[in-house]
Amino acid sequence: MSAPEIAREEPPRVGDERTMLDAWLDYYRATLLHKCAGVAPEQPVARACAPSGLSLIGLVRHLTEMERVFMHRLAEPGLPLYYCTDASPDGDFDDGTPEGVATDLRVLAEHMARSREVVAPLSLEETRAGRREHTVRFAYLYLIKEYARHLGHADLMRERLDGATGE
Repeated sequence: MSAPEIAREEPPRVGDERTMLDAWLDYYRATLLHKCAGVAPEQPVARACAPSGLSLIGLVRHLTEMERVFMHRLAEPGLPLYYCTDASPDGDFDDGTPEGVATDLRVLAEHMARSREVVAPLSLEETRAGRREHTVRFAYLYLIKEYARHLGHADLMRERLDGATGE
């Protein structure tokens, strides 16, 4: 199973800061799912090209970890990683399987929803401790950076899989 086709809403060009941050983050989240839609379960696990270990499902799993680290930990500072463990420190990128694609996509969607719940009551100026102290605004911006950066990788991987291109 691949990700279902998803409607993406273009972020507004005018709005307050919180509206813009939420809109851009949701747009990038939807774009990642869009890149995973319409492919067979074994395709998202395919490595981009040697020697790279990147795959679409690796990006899905990595961005699940980023949702967890930068958003969920605002509410639960000690929350452990989901895929990366002592036994498999790069489990997000390394351990995806065709059988797990549907679960990994569901887990990402659940993490996206949880992130929205966590940040909704928080002010952008609120500060949280982590490895280094940061604001909620920083968490948004860092997560947006992670999605934007990896969507370029997803474009190239998807084009290599089946020729599909896009923004």
